[in-house]
Amino acid sequence: MKGGKRALTPWNIFVKKIFREGKAKNASYAFKDALRDASKRKGEMGSSHSSETKKTGKTRRRGTRKNRTHRRHR
Repeated sequence: MKGGKRALTPWNIFVKKIFREGKAKNASYAFKDALRDASKRKGEMGSSHSSETKKTGKTRRRGTRKNRTHRRHR
């Protein structure tokens, strides 16, 4: 990758879209406001990818008690 830039994620693209919309309506609209508004509207973000973003309900196991290291305070 030349230039050291990463590709934008769908979340980044969505937040930028919200920011442009907010900035067009209000000149003092800040990016932090766009982040808050995008968080509230994230259901709109991936309407075509809704099946990919569903949670499976599975939890990750951290390991058995044997494999964890415990430190004792002295």
